[in-house]
Amino acid sequence: MSKVIRRVGYLRFGRFIEPWIEKGRFERLNTSLKKAGMDISVRAYLGSAIVTSILVGILSFLITTLSAGIILQSTDSTITTETLLITALFIGLLSAIICSVITYLPFLYWPQMKAADRKILIESGLTSTASYLSAMASSGVPPDRLFYSLAGEESVAPEISKESKRITRDIEIFGYDILKALRTASERSPSERFSKFLDGMSATITSGGDLTFYLSSETKAHMKLKEEETKEFIEQLGVLAEIFMIIGVVAPLFFVVILAILAVISPETTIGSIFMLTLTYFIMPILLTIMILLISTASRDM
Repeated sequence: MSKVIRRVGYLRFGRFIEPWIEKGRFERLNTSLKKAGMDISVRAYLGSAIVTSILVGILSFLITTLSAGIILQSTDSTITTETLLITALFIGLLSAIICSVITYLPFLYWPQMKAADRKILIESGLTSTASYLSAMASSGVPPDRLFYSLAGEESVAPEISKESKRITRDIEIFGYDILKALRTASERSPSERFSKFLDGMSATITSGGDLTFYLSSETKAHMKLKEEETKEFIEQLGVLAEIFMIIGVVAPLFFVVILAILAVISPETTIGSIFMLTLTYFIMPILLTIMILLISTASRDM
């Protein structure tokens, strides 16, 4: 997002949004922004959304009005200048409103989508993170230095490494103690499993328990959970493979044979050829695309 748009949105339109923010109307959006890891306030974010929508609306108005005027004039030579101008302006205004709304709405849902993606990435790296922290804690490294070390190890779990950088920032810059930093990280995490992991660390530190034992136990628990998820994924992949075989191999062969028989029985009809072309160039690509998306989604969840 452009810094200029963000600055203009915050200064020019943010003041109109501020009363609504104070009333808690955008509390869910504020939570989504934190969980998505987007370091921007609700005021700046919504202000940027409004500025972007206005710019898109203006651009759409100019292009649509000009295009509508040219098309109307070329298709109807009897149209009056006044009618042409009113019609073109109306079409342009309608296009501007539609484009502005279409531009603004994704801004409201984008943080939720990004938070969902971060949840998957965090949970996929939780096992290796627990193992890394367990090994470090067994060497006598204090809790705050654990996350300082993890922040520099993006190869372990990139998304959790970013969370560790925020925890380190809260401790070193904002002056939080380790317990408050862990609580804050737990509240802004999009993953419930990672939140419970941090809450468990906080409870262990508060009670004076053995942090190494806790991290070791969490490593074993997450490894077992990962194993179960892998087995479930393999089963799902097997089902998808069978469906793919039916849709991508068996069904086309079946239809080819049926259509060939129909062509021999009644060679004068063209329905078989039309259906074959539709099946080959329209139905099959759509079905196979859906299968690829399903497999991609299942793989991403791992």
